[in-house]
Amino acid sequence: YMAALDLIVLPVAEAFAPDLVIAAAGFDAAAGDPLGGMELTPGGYAAMTRRLMSLAGGKLVLALEGGYNTEVTSKCFAACVAAMLDNQPQPRASGVPRGLRLRK
Repeated sequence: YMAALDLIVLPVAEAFAPDLVIAAAGFDAAAGDPLGGMELTPGGYAAMTRRLMSLAGGKLVLALEGGYNTEVTSKCFAACVAAMLDNQPQPRASGVPRGLRLRK
């Protein structure tokens, strides 16, 4: 998720230069959700939120839209809101993530 965000989504979004970012905040990929099976943590969602805040001068709307374990969803969304309230965009990692192969 972080590699896709850092290497694909953010560079494209930066080139577009949006005035506002609206993100679907679905948490079915969270650890403990019965459907997604991706094992993302609240900290992972918070890190993605911080990165999205680097766009549009930090003007970010999270629209809650998914997640099928209310306890997990509430923890993940709380982590995202805390990241937004902290208002400190997280810098991207440099280089290629371990295990990722890029085509030439």
